[in-house]
Amino acid sequence: MKALANIERIHISNEVMLLLLSLYESKGKSFYYDDLFNRDEQAFEKKTMEMNLISVANYLELNMTEARIKLFAKKKMVPRTKDEHCLANIKGALYQLQSSPENFELLVNEIYNLAKLMSKDYDPILFNTYDKQEDGMLKTKKISKREDLEKLLSLFERSLKSNKHELTQLISNFYVDFMNMNIFTIHNDKVSMIVLYAILLKYFNVFKYVSFFKYFLAIKETWSSGLITANYYWSSGFAQTDMLNRLLVDLLIKAYEEVDIMSHEYEFEKNLNKSDNIENSILKLQEIFTKEDLRKRHPNVSDATIDRTLKRLKDENKIRPLGKGRGSKWQRIIKGNKKMNVEQLSIFSE
Repeated sequence: MKALANIERIHISNEVMLLLLSLYESKGKSFYYDDLFNRDEQAFEKKTMEMNLISVANYLELNMTEARIKLFAKKKMVPRTKDEHCLANIKGALYQLQSSPENFELLVNEIYNLAKLMSKDYDPILFNTYDKQEDGMLKTKKISKREDLEKLLSLFERSLKSNKHELTQLISNFYVDFMNMNIFTIHNDKVSMIVLYAILLKYFNVFKYVSFFKYFLAIKETWSSGLITANYYWSSGFAQTDMLNRLLVDLLIKAYEEVDIMSHEYEFEKNLNKSDNIENSILKLQEIFTKEDLRKRHPNVSDATIDRTLKRLKDENKIRPLGKGRGSKWQRIIKGNKKMNVEQLSIFSE
């Protein structure tokens, strides 16, 4: 815990201070977002979870096809390979965190339970140990790094309650310590990533509505460079965490910018009939379209609403299905209020 223990020496630049002012101004809108999105909270959670899992799989470079990754993101799948077990376990951990992010506590048991959940049917995970010489004696005894983790978590909580340090600075320095302390026998990088997400989700509820891991994937290379820089002087107590902290602040600001745009669009659309809105989108799409095209345009509308709209338009002879099943397509047979003179297309020609 050399980074967090020496956080007093860190000075925040004027540039970063301005960014933090912008960040906390956006954070202050949390109650507004919660109230606005409350009606479709489950749709937001589902969309965010799917994007998180797809991004995590790509971040970890799991040996899975994009189609397989998307299936794991959307449905409950039976894992067949080691990498699929890894993604299934991460999915379980993310669901657990997303179900009640405000109740997550930085306790040893909470983190260890997350670690065990991530290693279930995959790789057993335990606390590392090290030899420590007993005071005034030549013999050594085995010490579990569980004790080191307890000290790190206690220091984070004390620093947080003191209100002397800025939150993102505390989080980035905690993350560097967690990564360097090698707490567990395996998968320290994966556990560190999930714990970082858990803390951010607890204190920045923007990640209820937009994907954290989408942004984390986008900065993968620069984040790795920042971690290398921070690790270089970590053992001497002078970890250079400035770059990581700046990346974290930028990531948060971009996430809030995205949810702000979403809020304006959502506020406009919530007064419109959702089914009519979907129909309007169909008129603007290509003549041949898929259900996935509609999901992209209306990410916060449930599948049931989309299905009902498609059925209604089919009954009104405005669209016709081309095939059946998950990959089926639809053909629009009207243009504006005028029916188009088109021939039925064969699903085999698509």
